[in-house]
Amino acid sequence: MFESNLKDQIDIKILPMIDVVFFLLVFFMLFTTFKTTPSGLEINLPQAKSVEQQQEDKTVKINIAYDGKIFMNSKLTTIDELKENIATSVNESTETVFVIKADEKVEYKQVINVMDLVRQAGGYRLTLAANKDELN
Repeated sequence: MFESNLKDQIDIKILPMIDVVFFLLVFFMLFTTFKTTPSGLEINLPQAKSVEQQQEDKTVKINIAYDGKIFMNSKLTTIDELKENIATSVNESTETVFVIKADEKVEYKQVINVMDLVRQAGGYRLTLAANKDELN
């Protein structure tokens, strides 16, 4: 008799699409809030006007975090391990430069202790890292 003029309607499932949109929204919100640094350690260096870049090939980086933790080449270490690793680095090459990156909130005493430890292990080429002060 009568034929339907209506074509088959397309049924869009919107709930799964909303789930995916919210998942992406949460993912990007979390992803953008993480602070990342190349070494994975956030260190606020003090400012200095006479900062010079060191050669990367013969340097050993010793980082002192604001909470006093010590890292050698981005690896958490103890004082004893640090001394052994420094001695090993000095034995491999006497031209090794030890770059000490200490957070600006680290006590002066701890920086001196690490410098003294490097000297005791035979490392005599030391530098202290700082950010370039470009205000003046």
